[in-house]
Amino acid sequence: MNRLRILFAIMRIGYLNKVRTYRFLIILVLAIIAGYIFIPASDAFYVTMGWGSDTIFYRGVYNSAWIGAMVAMLTGIFLTLLGFYVVNDSIKQDEQTGVGQIIATTPLRNSIYTLGNTLGNFAVLSTMVGVVILTTLGMQFVRGEDFVIDLWALIAPFVIIVLPLMFLVGAIAVFFDSRPWLSGGIGNIMYFFMWLIGLPLTSDTFDLFGINSIISSIRSAGLATYPNLTQHQFTLGFGWGFPDGRPLATFMWAGIQWTLGIFQNSLLLICLGVGIALLAAVRFNRFDPAPESSKSSTAFSSPVLDLKEVDRSPILPLKDIELKALTPDNIRFRFSPMLIAEWRLAMKEFLGGGTYVVIAAFILLGLFLPLTFAQGILLPIAWFIPILIWSKMGARETTHRTDQLIFASARYLRRQFLALWLAGVLLTISIGCGVAMNLAVHGAYIGVLAWFIGALFIPSLALCFGVWTGSNKLFEFAYTMLWYIGPMNRIGALDFMGSLPETAEAGIWIFYLALTILLFGLSIIGRKWQMQRN
Repeated sequence: MNRLRILFAIMRIGYLNKVRTYRFLIILVLAIIAGYIFIPASDAFYVTMGWGSDTIFYRGVYNSAWIGAMVAMLTGIFLTLLGFYVVNDSIKQDEQTGVGQIIATTPLRNSIYTLGNTLGNFAVLSTMVGVVILTTLGMQFVRGEDFVIDLWALIAPFVIIVLPLMFLVGAIAVFFDSRPWLSGGIGNIMYFFMWLIGLPLTSDTFDLFGINSIISSIRSAGLATYPNLTQHQFTLGFGWGFPDGRPLATFMWAGIQWTLGIFQNSLLLICLGVGIALLAAVRFNRFDPAPESSKSSTAFSSPVLDLKEVDRSPILPLKDIELKALTPDNIRFRFSPMLIAEWRLAMKEFLGGGTYVVIAAFILLGLFLPLTFAQGILLPIAWFIPILIWSKMGARETTHRTDQLIFASARYLRRQFLALWLAGVLLTISIGCGVAMNLAVHGAYIGVLAWFIGALFIPSLALCFGVWTGSNKLFEFAYTMLWYIGPMNRIGALDFMGSLPETAEAGIWIFYLALTILLFGLSIIGRKWQMQRN
C-alpha cells in the first residue's frame, strides 16, 4: 500500500508540473484545433477519410461512430509524435530543479520512480485525448448530419485504441529521458525518425493504430451501398483538392464490432509500456553523483598547496586605494570580439576539433558537385547537421540559468543578442556557401537569393522558438518536420532553403523573407519581456 501511495504521488507531481505550463495550454489549443480540422465540412477543400476519384467521393455520414473512429485514428497518429515532445523531460526537470538530489537520498526504488513518471506522462496525454473527445462531440452538432449521440460508439475508439498508445508513448519518453545520450536533441531527432519509419512498418503487421480493423469494417458497410467503392483511391489524412466539385456520396456506418483480437492488441501495448518503463529503471543512477565523483577523484588528484609559493604581496588598506574614472578607451565596446566569441562557442559545440574540416568538405562538395545534386540533396543535408547547435540559440541562458546575469549586461539586445543571431547566420552560410557559389557560377542568381533567405530564416526560427519556450525541443521537432516534408520531399511551398529551382523562380523566398523578419521581431519582443520580468 505504501508503494502505491508513492507511485500515485510521483504521478500526481509529474502531472501537475506539466499541466501548469504554457506549453501544455498551447498543446490543448492545438488539440482543439485538430479536433475541428479532422472533421471537414461537406464543401471543404480537403478530406480526411474516404474513397475518391476524379468523378466522385465516398465517405460515411457524420454520425457518432464515423466521427469517433476517424478522429481517433488521426489523433493516435498525431499525438504519438507530438505527445512525446510534450512529456519527455520529467526526469530532466527533477534534475534541473534539484528535486532529483533529494530523491537520490531516499530509499525510493528506481522502478517505482520510472513507473510513476510513466503514469504521469500518461495522465497528461490522456487529458489531451479527453479534450479531443469533447471537441469531437461538439463537432457532431456543428456538422449537423446526424444529431443522434451514441456515446459509446464515439468514445470507444479513443479508449480502446488511443489511450494504450498514449501509455506506450509515455513509457518511451521516460526511457529516453533516463538515458543521458537520448535525453537531449539526439533523442528528439531519433524519435522522429523512429515514428516516421518504424511505426508505419509496425502498423502493417501489428495494426498499431487500429486502422486495419476500422477500415475493414467501414469498407464492408460502404460496399453494401456502393459496390464500386473499392475501385477508388482511399484517403486517410489530408487529401487536398477533394471534393472540388465532385459529387459527395455518403453511406451509414454503425461502428466497429470490437473483437477479442483488438483488445489483445491494446493489452499488449500496455504490457509493452510497462516493460519499457521497468527497463528505464535498469542502470538508472537516480541522480546519484557518486559514480561521477569517484571517476573525477581518480582521474584528478588534488595538488598539495605549498605555502612558500603563496603570494605575500602587502594588502593595501581601503583608504590608500584611489578610484579613477574610466577613460573613453576603457569603456569603448567592440562588437567583433563578441561575435568571434559566439562563433567559437558554436563551433566548439558543433563537431569539436573536426568542425572546420567538415565545413571545408561541404564547401568543396557544394562547389564541384553537379548543380542539381548539390542544390537538391547536399544543401538539405548540410543544413540539417547543425540542428543541435541552432536549437540552443535563445534557450542556452535558461538551460544554464545564466539569464539574470546576461540580461543585466549593458545594451544586451544590441550586443550579445545580435552577436548570437549573427553567429547562427554565419554557421548557416559557412556550411552551405559552396552550393551558393555553384549557383552563382551557373548564373542562377535568383537561386542564390533564395539560398541567402534560407540562411537567415533557419537561425531566426531557432532564436524565436528558443526565446519563447526556453527549450530546444520545439525547434528540433518543428525544423525536422519542416525539413523532411519540405526540401526532402520536394514540396515547393515548404522549400525554405531554395533547394528546388522552381520554388526560387516562383518567388517562394519572398514569403520566407517576411517570415524571417517576423520571427526576428518576435525574438526581440520576447527577450525584452524576459529582461523586464527578471
